Amino acid sequence: MKPAAMHHTLRQAGMSLISVLVAIVIFGLGMLSIASLYGLAVPAQTANEEAIDTAAIGNQFWSTLQASPQFIAQIGANTTATYSPSNYLSAAPTVLQPMLGSIFSSGQPMFLPGASVQITTKAGADGNPCDVSNPAAPTCGVQMTIQWASGKGGGELRTQTFNYQVGF
Repeated sequence: MKPAAMHHTLRQAGMSLISVLVAIVIFGLGMLSIASLYGLAVPAQTANEEAIDTAAIGNQFWSTLQASPQFIAQIGANTTATYSPSNYLSAAPTVLQPMLGSIFSSGQPMFLPGASVQITTKAGADGNPCDVSNPAAPTCGVQMTIQWASGKGGGELRTQTFNYQVGF
């Protein structure tokens, strides 16, 4: 009777080992799926943070436009000015340089990697052409477009466009 009982015990030990191995495989797959989800969530969070930063930059541009509309005359009527990290200090109106510096300077809270900013003056919503003949009170439609490489490593290009009216 002993050999049959021993054979039964060995068979049960084998089943226990298989159960443990299956549990380890299932646990391993669960850990891999959690790591995969984390890998997908972190870049999405960075991209969302950058999009939120562009909204704050758009609000900052709007407040600058309201406080100092005369800088539109420096850009010119019906024209597009493009600013990048290499030219904003020499090409941008002085009043815009702090805002542009926060976009282009690494380490700033609103830094956007690989960014460029376009400001276009154009006809207003009423269809009248942009008029900067009175620099203190220009009447124009103004469009600001920010383009950047999404993510800390510089991924896909993203664009955010803001439209404003001045002097109407």
